[in-house]
Amino acid sequence: MLRKITLVVFAILLAAFSTGRVGTVSAAPAHQAGPQTFTIMVGGQAELEQTDMGMAGAWQIMHFYPDKITINEGDTIVWKINSAEFHEVIFPPPGQTYVPFIMPDAANPQQVDINPLAAFPTGGANYDGTAAASSGLLAMGAPGAPQYKLTFTKAGTYNYLCATHSSQLPNGQVVGMTASVTVQAAGSTLPKTPAQVTADAQAAMSADAQAASAADANAKKVTPAETMSDGTMKYHVNIGYDQGALSYMRFSPGDFTVHVGDTIEWTQASTETPHTVTLLSGAPDPELTVAQPQASGPPKLFLNPAILAPAGGTSYAGSGVFNSGFMPGTQDPTPGPRTYSLTFMQPGTYEYICSLHDSMGMSGHITVLSAGSTPGMPSTGNADRHPWAAALGALTLLVVGLSLRRKVRYI
Repeated sequence: MLRKITLVVFAILLAAFSTGRVGTVSAAPAHQAGPQTFTIMVGGQAELEQTDMGMAGAWQIMHFYPDKITINEGDTIVWKINSAEFHEVIFPPPGQTYVPFIMPDAANPQQVDINPLAAFPTGGANYDGTAAASSGLLAMGAPGAPQYKLTFTKAGTYNYLCATHSSQLPNGQVVGMTASVTVQAAGSTLPKTPAQVTADAQAAMSADAQAASAADANAKKVTPAETMSDGTMKYHVNIGYDQGALSYMRFSPGDFTVHVGDTIEWTQASTETPHTVTLLSGAPDPELTVAQPQASGPPKLFLNPAILAPAGGTSYAGSGVFNSGFMPGTQDPTPGPRTYSLTFMQPGTYEYICSLHDSMGMSGHITVLSAGSTPGMPSTGNADRHPWAAALGALTLLVVGLSLRRKVRYI
């Protein structure tokens, strides 16, 4: 589901953040007399590349920095988005531990709605644990500062999550992008000053970026090409890759040169993150979200069926929309395909994208040569990125108040 959608790095140092990472500042500060403001970074990214929307990391990191913090009553936390992938900061309603990002529509079971608690800001500026609180979608490029602020007014320990990048196991345990805030009585001695919390977060992000680079080799391991019985070739492409909280938002390899009659098979390599393989043949990029106005309150947001559903056949001749449909991660129980194959029948150069993550550079190109011409070798790079829709976000800003990373269609 899109809880795995959607910017992030833990092969080497996964457990270090909660147990004391190398380079953190550990000296306890003095007694604090007045309210203070702490900053938590939401998500991370590594191996930045230039895309049509600016710099975006090939690796997106699904983590809060820090994921555990101790503050006092009256103190404020500011969460700041720190990745090309969008996130949320959600304190569930009392008695609940989990908030799903998507849910079936009550009136139309075939429609997949975005949970309003994830989509829209909820609650006021103060939090005491008696009601839900949510940032709504936080995304880079939103108007003003892409951040969320809460002042905590009652002592206690409060768990929160990013609904997009967390899930609930059958035993009820919530896993993924989760965190907690411990609130002490006003005036108590704090284990970390705001400056020390920030320094620790910076050290953790740097360590995670190094872990992402170390995971590159695993992300790019691809099954070798095969010669079929009719003499054509079958090439293999990985769709993304997950390693702990690291998510590789690339096809590997991204670019190919093949012959007419050859086949490419894309295989979902992400355990958690969903993707698509989509060839648009010049058609408009499908909107990720459809907004349906309601008689009162915010609009209903649901995922575009054009992205969720498969389209086209198994042979591509250079025209028409071909789509794998929504491909859940390999460990996600959501029904859906985990492989997608196309045989290419027409010479030309064709772009393909992941409709969920193309804005952060997840695209590739396939050059198809006439049968018998000199073959090229598959490239491991990504060529020019898919053009961003010119009308990005204008409608989104009116409805959600921040960018959804893609445009929104209204019905």
